[in-house]
Amino acid sequence: MNSSPRRFLALVAVLGSALALTACEAEVSTGDDTISASNLETEASNSLTKEFGQKPASVSCPEDLKAEVGEREICSLEDQQGGTYDMTITITSVDEGGNAKFNIQVGDLKTLDVPNGANAPK
Repeated sequence: MNSSPRRFLALVAVLGSALALTACEAEVSTGDDTISASNLETEASNSLTKEFGQKPASVSCPEDLKAEVGEREICSLEDQQGGTYDMTITITSVDEGGNAKFNIQVGDLKTLDVPNGANAPK
């Protein structure tokens, strides 16, 4: 059926728009001057799951992030439909106890792994 890839792309566009250009916040206890990439990935995934009711397929951050207000890092998010997004994490506050709060901003859909060779946005 020829309309199946179109329906799939339409569904992904709608689901992806729920994540695109959205922001949420998370908090992590650093106990150090940096937040490990694995902690960023876990806390961002948990926060997005809580906010949208769907766990990302994966979140990948390239390196540890300095726990200082204004510091930021661009990570990669893959949704359950195979779409990938840039996800910017920005430190918004750090208290004396070593707890850092950060903002998560998910950008527009970058790529989509579409079955059956259909064209995907890039």
